[in-house]
Amino acid sequence: MILSGQSPPEIFVDGEERDIKIRPNIAGTEVVLLGATPAGQREIIIEVVGPKRNITLQEKRRFLGLWLGLGKINYNNVPSYYNILSSKPLNEISDQETFNKLGLGLENLPLGKAEIINSDLKQRIFDKRLRTEMQNKGQFLENESSIAVRSGPGKVGLFSTEFFLPSNSLQGKYFVRYFTFRDGNFISYTENTIDLKQAGFSRVVWLTANNFPLIYGLLAVILSGLVGWLVSIIFRQLKIS
Repeated sequence: MILSGQSPPEIFVDGEERDIKIRPNIAGTEVVLLGATPAGQREIIIEVVGPKRNITLQEKRRFLGLWLGLGKINYNNVPSYYNILSSKPLNEISDQETFNKLGLGLENLPLGKAEIINSDLKQRIFDKRLRTEMQNKGQFLENESSIAVRSGPGKVGLFSTEFFLPSNSLQGKYFVRYFTFRDGNFISYTENTIDLKQAGFSRVVWLTANNFPLIYGLLAVILSGLVGWLVSIIFRQLKIS
């Protein structure tokens, strides 16, 4: 990383954490990012990293004529969502060496050291497969040329972009990092966070399940029993009538 020791940020965004409510039965949640930077030939890259989760991948091998998941790898703390947005194609903003130093891009997304069980494959092979699977699911994204930059009042440039978080996105904090470049050189950096939360009754259910798992389990058992009891009564009434 080459973020420390840089000049004061030349990009301005809302520094306060933003709460975004998500509601059930929708395709996704739209997020709009806005900001300003001094006027001039500057390019912008925004990186969005979601809450971490554990993921297990299996290695299927042929055994007695059948393909079985005999080997596996357990990842801990993998970002559940990753999106990199830019004002131009990445190769027109800077070079790969600079992106590597900044830790920008899917290939630089840290996946951590994973536990490999009953497999001779190297982790880098699983890493490549994991990145591909997350891309296919729409959870790892690269949206080049998706940031609009225009001139603002005085010597200020304004930028904006929008993206969708899938409906199954993990709740929690999403870290947003903003980078500015000029003539291929990294200039400045700033960041803020987005807190994704469920709305309404879904929010209550989620909080109970995560903060009070025992109570949530008991309520689930009681609720399922009540539903079964009501269904049996309804069927008895139908038979009588």
